[in-house]
Parts: sequence; structure tokens; C-alpha cells
Amino acid sequence: MNEQDLAEASQIFKLLGNVVRLRILLLLENNPLDVSTIVERLNLTQPNVSHQLALLKQHQLVTAQRTGKRILYSLNDPHVLTMVEMAYQHSDHVVKHQEHPYFRA
Repeated sequence: MNEQDLAEASQIFKLLGNVVRLRILLLLENNPLDVSTIVERLNLTQPNVSHQLALLKQHQLVTAQRTGKRILYSLNDPHVLTMVEMAYQHSDHVVKHQEHPYFRA
């Protein structure tokens, strides 16, 4: 892996280290949504959601498509949710102070 790839991977992990961005990605799992819907469902401000979506789009985690007057955001790379789910599973073990099942004898 070259330095540029490592730097981008680091940026993606930084993006995934934000609860708001994680919530947005999980919300977009099943269908594209516009900013207003995301704002309403997550009870966030429009500027905050727009900013987070811009960051996610910059790193190709979401894509935007204009439909009439609306811009719909959707996952650009669904396997990102796999990383989110794996991190969630790991955190569940940490929070519950459990051993990881991979290492149980």
C-alpha cells in the first residue's frame, strides 16, 4: 500500500469517527434521502447536515443526484456500512467487557 492510499484510508477513518456522519450513513442504508428528510429524522440543523454530507461526498462515501428541485443523497460505496457494522460489533464487546469470540478456546 502506498502513502497516498494510507493517507486516504486515514481520512476515511476520521470521517467515520464522527457520530453524526455515522448516523447519516446508516440512515442512507436503505434509500436515498434529501437534506430536509435527514434533518428531520436525525433532529439536526440543516447547515450541520449539509456540511457532513459535503465531507462524505468529498471522499466518495455518498453521492448526490438532482431530482427536480431536490438533491437526493445515497451511499456511493455500500461496503462502507460493513466497516461501520464491524466497528459497532467491536465497540459492543468493549462496552460489555467481553472477549472477542475469535479468541475463545
